[in-house]
This record gives sequence, structure tokens and C-alpha cells, in this order.
Amino acid sequence: MTQASPRADVKNSISLSNKNLSQLPAGIRAPSYKREVLSAGILHMSVGGFHRSHQAVYVDQFLNQSPSNWMIAGVGLMPQDSTNLNHLRGQDGLYAVLERAPQKDDVRIVGSMKTVIHAPSETETVINQIANTDIKILSLTITEKGYYYNEHRDLDFSQPNIQHDVSLPVDPKTAYGYIVKGLQQRVVNNAGPITIMCCDNLPGNGHITEHLLTQFMQKAAPELLPWVTKNVSFPNAMVDRITPVTTPVIQEILEDKFGIRDEWPVVCEDYIQWILEDKFIAGRPAFETVGVQMVSDVEPYEKMKVRLLNGSHSALSYVSYLMGYSAVDKAMADPLIVEFVKNYMDHDITPSVPNVPGIDLTVYKAKLIERFANPSISDQVQRLAEDGSQKIRNAIVPPLEFQIEQGGSMKYIAFALAGWWRYLNGVDENQESIAIKDPMADILNDKARLTPQDPVGLLSIDSIFGKTLVGNAQLVGLMRQYLADFYRIGVKETLKNLLT
Repeated sequence: MTQASPRADVKNSISLSNKNLSQLPAGIRAPSYKREVLSAGILHMSVGGFHRSHQAVYVDQFLNQSPSNWMIAGVGLMPQDSTNLNHLRGQDGLYAVLERAPQKDDVRIVGSMKTVIHAPSETETVINQIANTDIKILSLTITEKGYYYNEHRDLDFSQPNIQHDVSLPVDPKTAYGYIVKGLQQRVVNNAGPITIMCCDNLPGNGHITEHLLTQFMQKAAPELLPWVTKNVSFPNAMVDRITPVTTPVIQEILEDKFGIRDEWPVVCEDYIQWILEDKFIAGRPAFETVGVQMVSDVEPYEKMKVRLLNGSHSALSYVSYLMGYSAVDKAMADPLIVEFVKNYMDHDITPSVPNVPGIDLTVYKAKLIERFANPSISDQVQRLAEDGSQKIRNAIVPPLEFQIEQGGSMKYIAFALAGWWRYLNGVDENQESIAIKDPMADILNDKARLTPQDPVGLLSIDSIFGKTLVGNAQLVGLMRQYLADFYRIGVKETLKNLLT
């Protein structure tokens, strides 16, 4: 969760609160429903920028047209979340969403957050909310690393936090610990069925959430399994909205341009998409009335988005960073990087994307290029480069395996992976240190420093690449060639050679 810094100077602006909603400047969209009389039907872990720019916006839109008990109880899972949760509490759960198109800014005040809970200091409150009969949906955006799964997509019981939570202590560290304790209490309360809805970028995110939670319960609470089998559903979902880190600059824009004072706003692009499997055992809002596409099979959409958008984000991030770019829109103003991203998508990724109902992939990819280049968003290259060990195994490894099996192109994927290995060395071309943020940062950095021009050190990490890719002579050869050129002539010149 990103912490926004409150501004020291107070201007003639409106602070967000229920009593101040009627005083907002003209043209600002705000909740029209009576928030005080509605209750939460959704509990969400964990409250961060993406959830607040995406799911909470859809729920707010729904409540504006159909006021009902589908508000959100938001949970912060990390100790450091308390500061931003207190910001929301001080604003009665209201916050501003600054939607930025290339030529226009738009603001809406979102009111769908009924309450927020700091799990480490309010553990019993979280458990009681999960067990509350009013809660029909438990949704998740805890990032890939919050699921603690290994290369086999099984729960990694070697993780200290998982080991801690298996005994179901009074102070859970993971979403699993909170969920299982809450479900146990839900059984006692006879609170009825509940849907657990994953909104993270995981392949088959509903299926894998069910699988991992089942594995956790097999060790922690096997007696709960029969009830969960009958009373919990796990829909798959594909979610999409570029949501950069909130900075004080965003607060300044809201105050100076729109007259709104917000201690923790969110900024995002004007594009939004949600594809959702209609599999809700305890009911749901009529999401389809506010633009959510309810489908029977999410897999084609998920593969399209994760492989083309998320994979391209990772691919361009390392190359862009090494070429000296810190902002994504600035990188996408470089024709070399744009051409690389296009070729990466067209030649190495698109063949692995199945037919997607209602989607023209050519149009979709062109829109991605436009979104990446949006100067009003100016996402940070370093943010896209974070957690590569998690993102790459989901977004890049599957299409790479497909291309190897089909005998297709892999040279752009190999270039992206070589860029990652060069980045993981921890020092850029100007001998400046690189801050690597990844659950496996120490292991990756040590290996990259040991064999900087030999990709075998990277490809032999089973938890990311499995056991077969390290033996592919073509992939190893391409990466070895690119790495040698990175150190000989630099990334930019190597990219020029690749494209010509």
C-alpha cells in the first residue's frame, strides 16, 4: 500500500467528508446514495491503489444507480497500512479518483467504502466481518506474492508466514490465516455461503485461489473442508486499469485544479475493464449494469491481458530502465522501445493468445501502445520492474513455452529476459546501483553477479522457469548473445541490432 504524504499548506479547498459532499465544486461526480443507511456486503483484502481505482469504482457506480447493501468493508493486511487507513477514516471512507486521459483530467469521489479495518491491530474485527451474515463476497487484491505459491502452483509451506499461520494463531500473517479463522466463525454463526473473488493477475485466479486455500485448510483446518466445498464459490476474473503510485503531486493537482483536499487519493488511466465469471453462490451486485462483462469462461480474456499487457510491461521495464528511462511514457516516446514492444507482442506473444470472444487483437494491441504512452499517467519504470520473479513466471514463461513447442519466434522474449538478467546485476551502464524489489531479490542478485553473461544461472531457477527451459539451446544461445552485446556495446545499440 502506497502512503501519500499530507500537504502542509491549507488552501481554500474542500476536505472530503460526508458533511462536505454537498459543497464540492460543480462538475465533480460524487455519491448520490445515502451511505449512512447502507451496509457492507463485500469484504476486501487488501485496500490499495488498484482496488480503489477499479472494483470500488464499479461498486460505487452500481450504488449510484441501485442503492443497496453492497458497500465494501476494506481490510489492510500489513502493519504499515495503518497510516493510509486512518486517512480514509478521517474522510468517512471517501476518496478522489483522478482519471487521466492524454488531454483531459476527470475526478470522481468514490463512496463505496463503508469502513476500513487494520488487520494487525483489529484481528477480531476482520474475523467477525468475514463471519458476518451481511458479507456475501470476500474479494482479494493481495498481489502475486501474497498467495505464497511455488513453481508447481502449490502452496509453499516453507514460507515462514505460512508456517506461522498453519497453527491458526491469534495474530495471522497471511490472507489464508484470516480467511480460515473467519470461515470457521462463519460456520458457528450459521452465516451462510460466501464467494471468494480473486482480483489479482494470476492464471486462473479463482481456480488457484481455491486450490491454495484448500491446501492450507488441509493442514490448518481439515474439518472445514466439507463446508467450504458446499458453501464457497471461487469465480475467475480478469481486471485491467493502469494505476500508478499516488504521489504528493496528485494531491496538488486535486487541490489546485479541482478544489479537493484528499489525504490519500488514487490516480489512474481513463481505461477500465473487468471480465468476471458469473459464479456467485451468495448473490452479487448487478455488475453487468455498470460495464462489467459477465462470462462463463474468463480464460481467453485473462491470457490475452496477462500475456499482452502485463508481460509487455515487464518486458519493456528492464530494457527501458537500462536505457536510462524512469517514466514509462518517456520510454514509449522512444521509437526503439515502441518497435520492440510491438514486435514482442506481435511475433512472440500473440500466437499463444487463444481466440477471445468480441475482441480484435490488432485493435487491442494498438490500444495498449496508446495506454502505455499516456503522458498524463507517467507510470514509473521501476514500479513495473518490481516482483519480476512473480510476474515473469505468469506472464512470460507460458507464451515462451508455447512458442518453443510450436517452433515459433522467441527472440524478443529472450531479449526481455536478457534485459532482466542484466538489470538484476544491480548496477546500470553508468555504474549506478539499481534498487531491486523482488521476493527473491537476494538470490537473483547473487546469481546475476556470479554469472552476468551466462543466462543458465537465471533459467535454472525452477520456481520461475520450471525444469525444461534451461535445456533449450536456442533460448540460451539468444540470451547469451544479447548479454554479451549488452556489456560490449550497451542495451540501446543491441536493441538497434535486434530491430534491424
